[in-house]
Amino acid sequence: MASRRFSDTARKQGDDSPPAGSARSAAIRLLSRRDYTTHEIRERLTERGFEPGSIDEALLNLHQNRLLDDRRVAAAHARAAVVIKGRGRWRVARELEARGVSKELANEAMAGLEASAESDALKKILARKRFPPQPSPAERRRMIQHLLRRGFAADAIYRALGQGRGEPDDPNDD
Repeated sequence: MASRRFSDTARKQGDDSPPAGSARSAAIRLLSRRDYTTHEIRERLTERGFEPGSIDEALLNLHQNRLLDDRRVAAAHARAAVVIKGRGRWRVARELEARGVSKELANEAMAGLEASAESDALKKILARKRFPPQPSPAERRRMIQHLLRRGFAADAIYRALGQGRGEPDDPNDD
């Protein structure tokens, strides 16, 4: 680790020598730790000082050998974020776009999830937070805000809280 930090520091201080090894081998080292999108690999290789031509060549090779697949990365990220981490569809879609996945591919990954996955995630969060069966308006408001921040749609939240489509504090819904 220390040698990499030193080489990165030396490069930032004006050492224009090319990075050691090929862009492909650097990308494979990155991919051996976790899945990355094409955008993320390109970004990291550029930061390490590889030439754009060698980066393009490496990315093409990795795609051809199926070592780099944005569709697989998007599906895995969406599944883990919703099922394991309990995030809503909107937040997951934003995370995928931040990782460089196109909107179409992000929508495809989200469509691949079971419809019940999001409602199951909502139920787990409500159980973990010990949301009471008869909450006060303040408790209900806090939980709705918490779930909105996690990226869940308002309709899904109101259904999970047993309110239908009405306003969160509408006395006619109780």
